[in-house]
Amino acid sequence: MTYEKNNEKLLMSKAISVFLKKMRKTGPFALPDDLINSNRILFLDSGDLTDVLFAAPIVNWFRANYPDIKLSMLVEKNHAGVAKSIMKLHNIISYDKKQMKLFKTDYMALSRKLKGQGVDTAILISPQMSLERYLLAFLSGAKIRIGFTHPMAFPFINCEVRGSEDSYVGNSIVRLLEAMGLGVRGCDRLITLPDADIAHARQLIHFRKPEKGVMTLGIDPGKSKTRHNVIPEIMVYLANSLAGRLKVKFLVLMNPVENKLAESLSTELKGEFIDLIPSSRSETLALLSQCDLFLTGNTDLFHFAAAMNVPTLAVFTKYDKKKWVPEEASNVRVFKGVKGEKLSLKSFFSKVEEVLVINKNISD
Repeated sequence: MTYEKNNEKLLMSKAISVFLKKMRKTGPFALPDDLINSNRILFLDSGDLTDVLFAAPIVNWFRANYPDIKLSMLVEKNHAGVAKSIMKLHNIISYDKKQMKLFKTDYMALSRKLKGQGVDTAILISPQMSLERYLLAFLSGAKIRIGFTHPMAFPFINCEVRGSEDSYVGNSIVRLLEAMGLGVRGCDRLITLPDADIAHARQLIHFRKPEKGVMTLGIDPGKSKTRHNVIPEIMVYLANSLAGRLKVKFLVLMNPVENKLAESLSTELKGEFIDLIPSSRSETLALLSQCDLFLTGNTDLFHFAAAMNVPTLAVFTKYDKKKWVPEEASNVRVFKGVKGEKLSLKSFFSKVEEVLVINKNISD
């Protein structure tokens, strides 16, 4: 987004904020009592698939500990299947990207739909500000509106939580529970997929890889969360090195919009392929869960792999800071390349051995 557009959005946020403050749509509430006595909690996504993953632990925690609370989620339609797979929600409200244009007919229709849900508490799951989603939280009629601290948060958000820049971004939303006085005991960062999805993925792979002792090596050199991607040639080099030492078949798992890059990789990788193109994001995750080893950058799938206990080797750039590393995930090893320095295969294979041993211990 350009500087001019950012400036326009800031001015609009301020104008709307002044108007809403005059409406005085904020009453007293007590935490955690009013939160856990909510009839319905609405989670609002950010449009980022990884944020859906990060929200799963608290959604499932609420479902397990407060089963009488109805849990809803506003989620981009392409991510609705994933939300359904990994979260125990009562209701999913999906939207198209064009509905997120302020004051357009579709946007106002969406706001009326949320208003009709009878929401008591709205929780914005992303630390990033989105005026469109802030306003939807306000217009939903929720008495409690929880989100991360931001200069423009109030009056859209009336319960602000300060995030941490030092710890893993995936834990930020979980810390909301602690900030609300609820604690985090039993809030598991791991996710599980439906048994039917896993069985289907296992069958798809077995049909194309019936040989015993051959590993499924998943590869995803796609778009990085920091927009600074690992050079595809580096990923190819490491994948081919793995194929030279281990009996593997490649399974390329990437965002469908990156099909051209996937096709390019196919000509550079030296080895056999599992010829599968996932039909949906949910099927991609199911196939990922069946990988014996996953080679990736700081992508969406990296974080899903970490949360599914898939043995994972991630190649990070200098822009992928500590906050992107899931420090509690023993199944993950991060290999950081330095520009101008030759990659150390010795160090790389040492990390390979570590994650494979850990995976064997978990399986046993």
